[in-house]
Amino acid sequence: MYYCDKGVVLRHRDINEADRLVTIFTKERGRIEVNFKSVRKSEAKLRGISELFTYGDYRFYSKKHGSVPLCVGGSIISSHPQIRDSFEKLIILSFLSDAVISLTPLYQKSEEKFNLLISALDYLCEKKFVSRWFVPVFIMNLLEYYGTGFKNTNLGYDSEFWSLIHGDFNNMEKLSKYEDLYYDAIGFALAKLNEHSGKNFSVPDFYNNIEKVA
Repeated sequence: MYYCDKGVVLRHRDINEADRLVTIFTKERGRIEVNFKSVRKSEAKLRGISELFTYGDYRFYSKKHGSVPLCVGGSIISSHPQIRDSFEKLIILSFLSDAVISLTPLYQKSEEKFNLLISALDYLCEKKFVSRWFVPVFIMNLLEYYGTGFKNTNLGYDSEFWSLIHGDFNNMEKLSKYEDLYYDAIGFALAKLNEHSGKNFSVPDFYNNIEKVA
């Protein structure tokens, strides 16, 4: 069976002599694992769409239901060069990709999570400096789409603050007046992420020590 889908590469690992197993979060099928045959060879045509954080339009082939699909074609929508030029942005995005993978079973469609990823990639590309509120806002939205969020229960916080922490990345500058709540917010977000993922996530060491990431 052949099918097409748009998706974002969240993770990959090299297997066999020249193959690559790639985790892609797709719009229609959620998180999937895809085999890219011979993609590490110098003449491989599909190498670009197997690279981390590439947003692409993919064509897959699956022999039967439940088998690992094979990527047989596709094109790059965006390779996000602005992110690749920043080591700090790559580290942050790798951390958040692991969080998405941990809270998303295979083949569980979630257009909300897909759109969250696209919005995050767009924000990181557009902004030279990234607000440190980016990570807690991403996690709180991710938890909401996972089904264990707290958007409708403000836990005693100011209603505007609670709305912003669950809001759009482009409104994060409004959180500047709540800087005294930053460590509460990131601590709460990480605690709930770890509780539901069963892992021990922590933000990169450099992240809490600066106000903005270049």
